[in-house]
Amino acid sequence: WIGDRIRWKIINNKEQTDFGIVIGKFYAYARHRASWEWKYLIWLDPNSPSSCVTDTAWEFDLEPFGEGTV
Repeated sequence: WIGDRIRWKIINNKEQTDFGIVIGKFYAYARHRASWEWKYLIWLDPNSPSSCVTDTAWEFDLEPFGEGTV
């Protein structure tokens, strides 16, 4: 959901995860899965390993993160 804190594995480093807050989503064609999927726009936390401010991630790559998660 919009506003949820999430994380996902960094493609080139499976030991680290990026994390932040969902600020939007859009429907896009996932060529690697040959289907249309939800893709999320993420505002990265300042302490996230990536050096950018925002990123996108496919729904199936995301997991809940932070307060209130298991």
